[in-house]
Amino acid sequence: MIKIDKRVEPDAWTQKKATPGFTLYEPISELRDALLAEQGNICAYCMREIPVKDKGVSETSKIEHMKSRTDRPDLQLDYNNMVICCPGYINAEEHCDKSKNGDSVTFSIFNDTFPDTLSYSTLNGNIKSSNKVWNKEMKDILNLNNSMLAANRLKTLDGVHQVLEKKKWRKAKLHEKLEEWSNSDANGKRKPYCGIVIWYLQKKLR
Repeated sequence: MIKIDKRVEPDAWTQKKATPGFTLYEPISELRDALLAEQGNICAYCMREIPVKDKGVSETSKIEHMKSRTDRPDLQLDYNNMVICCPGYINAEEHCDKSKNGDSVTFSIFNDTFPDTLSYSTLNGNIKSSNKVWNKEMKDILNLNNSMLAANRLKTLDGVHQVLEKKKWRKAKLHEKLEEWSNSDANGKRKPYCGIVIWYLQKKLR
């Protein structure tokens, strides 16, 4: 996971919230589009690419409340409590929003405190937090160490590793790759599973 820089909520959502009698959460397309743009089209939790309906795939995205609507109904319309997630099903297992299933997490991916606690295994691709509570939430509530997710993270890192091997691990190349993986491309998209690559490159540059 990486820090998500929240933007101003879309005007359409602000107007929707102002509708008399609108008190229960009901998604609108402008809300989904704003969250996709904010996150560069990757899942807030596992960092998979979020599929798009019009590309002919059956699965799509899910708007997720980090503080669940069950636990915090007062935050169900709060844009600053929302992220967008993948469908939450891979390798016959639930993860992310689907695994979370109405629970809440105590960490926030909107500031540096949480992402700075994260690290990854270069042996199996697992993610962990140095904070025991947050680590348990990632493992037990979000199931982020699902075997396929971990394998995909490791495969992504291996691809970058091979490129750097060819470039003899030159410092300038490390900085170039870090810049590439830390930002969106010309189409506003971020690279799937970029969290493990950013962590690895920062570690190499220390």
